[in-house]
Order: sequence, then C-alpha cells, then structure tokens
Amino acid sequence: MTLVANPPIEIPLEGLSVAQKWQVFEWLKSDLAVEEIGPQDWHFDVLAEREKRLASGETQLMELDDFITEMRRTMP
Repeated sequence: MTLVANPPIEIPLEGLSVAQKWQVFEWLKSDLAVEEIGPQDWHFDVLAEREKRLASGETQLMELDDFITEMRRTMP
C-alpha cells in the first residue's frame, strides 16, 4: 500500500499477517485518539445548510420513534 505523500510512503501491508494488521490498526487508532482532531470544515457547511432548511420550513425534525415507524412502513 502506498500512502499519498511527498514523497510517497510505502507500507507493506500485503505482506503482514492478519494479527499484524490488527496490531497496526490498534496502534493507529490509539495514536489518533491521542491527537485532538476537530471537525472537518465541510461539516460546518453541512450543519449550516441543515439549519437554513429547518429555519425556512423546507424540512423538519422527526422523533426517532416516528422515523423508525416511517422507515418500516416504506422499506421492503
């Protein structure tokens, strides 16, 4: 596997056992948990658009129980 970077970073995941891949996964997960990662910029845009649609009446909120009932009614 090659990560896009400058220069590219080669990670030989194909040669690792499943247990080794899980170790890499766990290490990455714990390393990311240590860093404070804030929301991505696009997320604020999505939230602003949703608030705008709520304020204009274009959309409305639905109780979770009502949503589940509606989904069961409309989904096969």
